[in-house]
Amino acid sequence: MDKMLEKAFESLSVSCNKSGLHALDEDNIKVTLRTLQKNGVPIDINSLDSWLVDNNWQQTPRKAIVFWAKAVSRGGRVQVKNKESAPTEKEVWERLNA
Repeated sequence: MDKMLEKAFESLSVSCNKSGLHALDEDNIKVTLRTLQKNGVPIDINSLDSWLVDNNWQQTPRKAIVFWAKAVSRGGRVQVKNKESAPTEKEVWERLNA
């Protein structure tokens, strides 16, 4: 798995509920996936799913993340529900590069 993708999900593992995603967790994950894709970070779906399993993400959130990752990696869109509360792509990218 790409190191930047791993770094992103290590960070998300600390801030998100791995057994049941809150709407803000969902938005944070979606913005992170979009940011990675836009900045040329490869999103290997199988590696991501394996990493999520190895890091104790439960099945329901894992399925959602894999679904969003597939959509984003194919150029599709994922809708952020709470834009005013979600981080911007710039904020996510700066955090990942700190």
